[in-house]
Amino acid sequence: MKFTLRVWRQDNQFDRGRLVMYVVDDISPDMSFLEMLDVLNERLIAEGEEPVAFDHDCREGICGTCGMMINGIAHGPAKATTTCQLHMRDFSEGEPIVIEPWR
Repeated sequence: MKFTLRVWRQDNQFDRGRLVMYVVDDISPDMSFLEMLDVLNERLIAEGEEPVAFDHDCREGICGTCGMMINGIAHGPAKATTTCQLHMRDFSEGEPIVIEPWR
């Protein structure tokens, strides 16, 4: 699967912040949303860029620290599902995905 991500990037608390576009491909529909972000981060690190920062702890849908806004919805489109339990099959291939922190 291939997705266009628009990810909120902010260097520090004084930086105005901005949405940065990334394209990720070779994403399995069975990957969790956080695993997809791991794929993006591996690529960014290999290219010498700063990885996308996001919170997570258990990755088992228990702790809730993985919260983020996905397309303007807390934790994403699946009802009663934490971000780490959200799978890429819940999105249509090619669908743009906007990822922002809680505000």
